[in-house]
Amino acid sequence: MPPTAATKKLAASFMQKVPLKDFLPFNKNLRSATEHTMVSVLGSPKIPLTTKCQNARASDAVKALLVTEKVTDNLKLTAVKPALESAKAILKEVFDENPDLKGVLRTEGMLCTRMRKPTSGKKSTLISNHSWGTAIDFKIVGFDAPGNTGQSIPKFIAILLPHFNKAGWFSGIAFHDTMHFEVSDETIRKWSNEGKLKVS
Repeated sequence: MPPTAATKKLAASFMQKVPLKDFLPFNKNLRSATEHTMVSVLGSPKIPLTTKCQNARASDAVKALLVTEKVTDNLKLTAVKPALESAKAILKEVFDENPDLKGVLRTEGMLCTRMRKPTSGKKSTLISNHSWGTAIDFKIVGFDAPGNTGQSIPKFIAILLPHFNKAGWFSGIAFHDTMHFEVSDETIRKWSNEGKLKVS
């Protein structure tokens, strides 16, 4: 069903740009999860990979930990269980504070076993953290997912940013990918030490 005029207006309001400087510092005490960390904790996907999703090539550990859940009418997520549980808890907090966002927030997905696609267009030799089901890209109904938005960010990202950072997720704004959040290196290692990423 196509979005109503009211939904379109609401969606547009969440896409309004706000200055990034108002949200500094972000990613405090958090680092992007390195390929070394991800492979050492969750194994390597089957190489070679392209920049297209090849989820059949995900590591055995990732496949064993995968869960899929419908979080809202617009959000169906597939990820390793601890990441999905964390994302759900974060989004519940966000929607409790911003109920209008619940009806227009969408995702480009979590699990996508592939190589990285830098917003610069330059070819990467690194595996995307989406390959382990620990990253998520967000967008608003009727709009493209925001890539490199420079010195301003959409209002909906500004709303999500502190909540994801507080829960130990790293924002892709740091590498010019505004839509992107990923479980930080520190949090992956913490979950591993707690046994949350152990395959039974």
